[in-house]
Amino acid sequence: MKILNLAEQQIQSAVKSGEVTIAIYGAGKVGLPIAVVFAEIGANVIAVDIDKEVVDKINKGENPVKNEEGLDEKFSFVIKKGNMKATTELVQSAKESDVMIVIVPTILDEDGILSIEPLKRAIENIGMGLEKGDLIILESTLPPNFVEQNIQPILEKKSGLKAGKDFGLGFSPERVYSGRIIPDLVDRYPKIVSGMDEKTTEVMGILYSMVARKGVIKLSNIRTAEAMKVFEGIYRDVNIALANELALIAEKLDIDILELINAANTQPFSNILIPGAGVGGHCIPVYPYFIIKHEELAGLSLKLVKAARQINEYMPHHIIELLKDGLKEMDCTFRDAQITIMGLAFRGDVKEYRNSPSLIVADYLKKNSKSLKCYDPLFSEDEIFQVIGVPGVNSLKDAFRDANCLIFLTDHEIFKSMDLKEYVKLMKKPGLIVDGRQLFDPQKVVELGVRFKGVGRVIK
Repeated sequence: MKILNLAEQQIQSAVKSGEVTIAIYGAGKVGLPIAVVFAEIGANVIAVDIDKEVVDKINKGENPVKNEEGLDEKFSFVIKKGNMKATTELVQSAKESDVMIVIVPTILDEDGILSIEPLKRAIENIGMGLEKGDLIILESTLPPNFVEQNIQPILEKKSGLKAGKDFGLGFSPERVYSGRIIPDLVDRYPKIVSGMDEKTTEVMGILYSMVARKGVIKLSNIRTAEAMKVFEGIYRDVNIALANELALIAEKLDIDILELINAANTQPFSNILIPGAGVGGHCIPVYPYFIIKHEELAGLSLKLVKAARQINEYMPHHIIELLKDGLKEMDCTFRDAQITIMGLAFRGDVKEYRNSPSLIVADYLKKNSKSLKCYDPLFSEDEIFQVIGVPGVNSLKDAFRDANCLIFLTDHEIFKSMDLKEYVKLMKKPGLIVDGRQLFDPQKVVELGVRFKGVGRVIK
């Protein structure tokens, strides 16, 4: 049932009764949880993806997205309920649907330019199946003005219809965190919505208010919504960069950065973040380039945004410098060291390695060390080798055993809670721990007979 011309109660009733079909384009880490949430409230949902393996798993009742809070239970519920299916048929899904939500990943090429091919393919296929009264919503993070300058022309050309007249077109950026996507969407944050016209915005607000308990915020135009999501990421990137640069300064001044931060943040106007080995994931390292490389902003110098990115991109290389300093103090070379990379994931307890600092560190060490292995509790030995080409191990004991240098690049809970005193007994001596995630007290590590290097940390 088309919902663009329905009243609020009619839309709610139609969705809950399964009369409205919602196609989610991109059934990955973000898209599948969104699909499940809409199916849970009664909508007829089609999870659309070009990955046949993902589609087959969904149709067999197997959840392809792991380590997502609440997803397994809700996925099983909607599969048993029978109102969610998966397919690789992009055009047919558009023909069968009333609402299409696009959450295809946005990635950068080697030059930091947005690669639009995966998104363009989805939009072209949607356009070929588009009908009057349909509603298309973009959730993929995009540069300002992208929807109206790039998405709208494709849809209109492929369909022969006009946005704002024949079909609704809007933008509602995902605002979720890996590992807690459903709680973020349902309970934690308001949903931002904006359409090409007032009617589309209103209908989007009604639809999303059915799943987002914090309500919706309606913005005046799509470009503001696009920019808001990008600016959120830039804000975080800049603040992380500030913390990282202060840590580098602290090292030079022989000041412990955590001691300083803990004191400074008792003042209500100070909220210095915790510095670390760098910024990973598919969001924060990517979104600044949507502005830095934006053609309409070519006349702006963007000094702060660029500087923040440079600082954060440098931090994995600083880990390597800390490693060099530690090995030098041990009178040991890379060739002689037995090194273990502790953590492949970009963030603790999340099985995602995109843009992880570990990738940069591993790439350098593969070229310069003879004995190298990696441990991450979320990845198998084969998965580790497939990602970084380094032999993986499957336990903390194997990670520590016979290694004389461990580099901690992920803040997994298992690393925080382990009994370090027992595990360092397995290390070769002299030993070195490089802490890129503020996991350990430097003094306590030294008291265990192991050298210590950390971002902004000093031995008191």
